[in-house]
Amino acid sequence: MIARLFRLELRAIRSDGRSVALLVIALAMLVLSAWIGADARRVADEGRAQALEVSRAQWESIQGLSAHAVGHYGSYVYKPGGALAALDGGVMPFTGKVVRVEAHVQTPPSHSDASSWSSLVRLGAFDAGSILAHVLPLLLAFTAFSSVARDRETGLLRSLVAQGVPLRDVLWGKVLAYWALALVLVAALTVTHVGIDLTSGGALTGDTIARLTGFAGSHAIHLLVVVVLSVGVSAWVADSRAALAILTIAWLGATVILPRITAQLGSQLYPLSSQVEFEDAMKVDRSKGLDGHDPHDERRLALQQQILDEYGVQNARELPVNIGGLLMQADDEYGDKVWDHHFGNRHATVRKQIGVTQAVAFLNPYQAVRGLSMAFAGTDQFHDVQFQRQAENYRRVMVGTLNNLDATAGRRENGRWIRDEIDYADIADFQFETQQVGFALGNRWPELLALIAWAVASVVMLNKHAGRIPVVGAGR
Repeated sequence: MIARLFRLELRAIRSDGRSVALLVIALAMLVLSAWIGADARRVADEGRAQALEVSRAQWESIQGLSAHAVGHYGSYVYKPGGALAALDGGVMPFTGKVVRVEAHVQTPPSHSDASSWSSLVRLGAFDAGSILAHVLPLLLAFTAFSSVARDRETGLLRSLVAQGVPLRDVLWGKVLAYWALALVLVAALTVTHVGIDLTSGGALTGDTIARLTGFAGSHAIHLLVVVVLSVGVSAWVADSRAALAILTIAWLGATVILPRITAQLGSQLYPLSSQVEFEDAMKVDRSKGLDGHDPHDERRLALQQQILDEYGVQNARELPVNIGGLLMQADDEYGDKVWDHHFGNRHATVRKQIGVTQAVAFLNPYQAVRGLSMAFAGTDQFHDVQFQRQAENYRRVMVGTLNNLDATAGRRENGRWIRDEIDYADIADFQFETQQVGFALGNRWPELLALIAWAVASVVMLNKHAGRIPVVGAGR
């Protein structure tokens, strides 16, 4: 019986020109967003590849500079795109994508895409993740708001009940019909993305398939919740115009109002210092450590004496190494501890703010699916932190290598340190280690739990109250 009602509802949707037009618009938006996202990622990948070539050429062309000078000269590392960044940009447009790596300084990421956006673009990103979570629920609400009210007003619902058709079957026929349309849109987006990716020379790895499955699956569950609630409101509210008003208000509250209230609440409960305050605090703590450049710094003098004692000599001119490189490394190691402390505290605060959003996700499925969408795309805050940590680890290895060369690449002649000519082409480029899908789930399991809870609760509610809907309108 449900299968017959499912087909009946599909025919009713097909005969409604407005519903067909809305679905065609949704399909066009999703396909276009996938194409635009893929093209933007291609441009970004090409720009990153060119920048890497320039950085490599710079390393290979350095001549006549000491390792210490090269450490101050530094280099750059570039953030790679997320696994599915073409589908959901997440926070990537708002976070820096270039980090300058140099000795003694931890530079924050810079050159975000949003910094060059116009005010109109900042109103919202045109990516598939936003369309699936934000726009498509509204379109489904517009198509489903009168699904039961229409049958009630035409007398079809009373006729079905008179023939012994359970009201539960009627509602589930409608739910499955609208959800099937939503799944067709999600599937079309998935196929389009895979086709564009393969055509452009990409490869479907196991992790990419898992992420794509998680991305599509989380949106499918969210759209099921939207459809069940839309059909439920249409069933329980006799007036179709009132049902539309309720669904519109619910959509505004879920996608616009509550997320902003949550963000404000998180920032009030767990305030995050500005970038300027963060860097100032780093400088203050950095000044309390060893100064590798000031020859009169007491901490430097104490470490210098310790090195002399270890080698059993009276002054630096007798050392078999260049003491400057050793002092620079000690200075950098202290700075590393300062960065770990402040960055760790900053990230802990961000985690607490995200925790507020994850808690509210149990009240708002939209916030649950947004977190999951960004996580599976590899573009959420947790993936961004991984880039910053790996960029800092690369900086430490690079600076450590240069300090070691500054200390050992040479020889002592008549008390003077004679530097060897160094081939800096051996300095390795930054290689980002991508995170597997388990990393996304490990950080976003509360949203997944919340989304599943919403799906179960909405299905149970529809089944429990299906027999209580009015069969005829208020005026009959």
